[in-house]
Amino acid sequence: MDFLPILFIHFFALLLPGPDFFIVSSYALKANFKKALWVVFGVSLAIFVWIVLSLGGLKIVFEAFPFMKILLTLLGASYLLYLAYLLLKNLKQKESFKSLSYIDKPFIRGFMTNISNVKALFYFSSIFSSLDFSYHFLNLSFLVFLLVVESFLYFLIIAFFFSSSNIKNLYLKHSKKIDFICIFVFIGFVLYLFINLYKEFVNG
Repeated sequence: MDFLPILFIHFFALLLPGPDFFIVSSYALKANFKKALWVVFGVSLAIFVWIVLSLGGLKIVFEAFPFMKILLTLLGASYLLYLAYLLLKNLKQKESFKSLSYIDKPFIRGFMTNISNVKALFYFSSIFSSLDFSYHFLNLSFLVFLLVVESFLYFLIIAFFFSSSNIKNLYLKHSKKIDFICIFVFIGFVLYLFINLYKEFVNG
């Protein structure tokens, strides 16, 4: 089974900044590498869940029971709005790496940020559409392993890069702007989810 095209596509998908990128870099900047690493573990676990669910045919379940997708989308959007609210709350405070209201429970934050992205299911389902499912289960398991490791290594690099002292000093100079960008990304992604959900409802 040729996995290279799927791994190649996934690599470029990872390069597109999104909620995962901003939650990892935020913890690296505002806390430390150790906490950012736990975020990476959380994000990677969520990616693993989405991959397994995609291979397991959850897309078929969503097509049969549309309300499930609507429910998960609403829950995911609510969580991303909650993160945006916490960032907005921090904008009103003097920047400090020691006292921030949302630099806690990094593993859960990382997991919830990724798992709230229902579009991940359809992304993985689309890139898996070319797979020959007649191959042995171990081959599919190896693909899952490669995708999770690829994702983990990418976000590990992000965590390492943004936890460096030079980057942190640069962040202090532009912290409010960066936080505002994060808020914009989270809210923008929520709007993207709702727009796509509306289009599917109208077309359906």
